[in-house]
Amino acid sequence: MFLHLGGVTVISIKEIIAVLNLEKINFREEWVNQSLPKKQLLDISEGKPKSAIFTDEKVILSPISSFTLKKRLKQIPA
Repeated sequence: MFLHLGGVTVISIKEIIAVLNLEKINFREEWVNQSLPKKQLLDISEGKPKSAIFTDEKVILSPISSFTLKKRLKQIPA
């Protein structure tokens, strides 16, 4: 199954490790580059990220809130 992250971006739910609510924390792209140098940073939020989705290979900054992503995940049949 797949989860829509915004725009034309979808991801397999099996790839998701964590989803962070960026509306509650001070997130900096520099932190990803320094702390997780092997991860690709993909910003699909047009500069207004509301959530960060972590996978094995990348961190995706999404314009969709973590709460909305959680609701979408709950709607996916088990």
